[in-house]
Amino acid sequence: MTADCKKNPKDIFYGILGKEEKIEFTVCNPPFHASAEEAQKGARRKVMNLSGKKVKTPELNFSGINSELICEGGEYKFIQNMIRESEKYSKNCLWFSTLVSKQSNLRRIHDQLESTEAIQIKTIPMGTGNKSSRIIAWTFLSKEERKEWRETRWPTQKTITRPE
Repeated sequence: MTADCKKNPKDIFYGILGKEEKIEFTVCNPPFHASAEEAQKGARRKVMNLSGKKVKTPELNFSGINSELICEGGEYKFIQNMIRESEKYSKNCLWFSTLVSKQSNLRRIHDQLESTEAIQIKTIPMGTGNKSSRIIAWTFLSKEERKEWRETRWPTQKTITRPE
């Protein structure tokens, strides 16, 4: 969903998720740069590491509009806001999740989640080649609430016996 359908483009769940609406999970690839300059600096470093060449204005190897790539405060601030908003929707979503690109943000994100009423927090490491990242997922629902969620939202289908 784009920021166009929300009243405030900085909102993550407000204006998207209704008060009574229930969703299974969220998936987020947050903006990971705090500024256009930071994005350019990262691209220059990547070109240097891969090719050994210094480039003044490298082409970014990803596309998207600025609000998808850049957020004041960078990845950490965006995820911090996401966690804060997720608390308001704690009973509306089974699991919240987000990609965490920067290892340096991981501890602070965990600390913030631990200061909420999140019941369970999981970190799932990912990697391809030299690139490593991780997904952090959290839920505010107790084990019993998750079981009830499954039973009411995912009723088991009857097994159909087929004639031989």
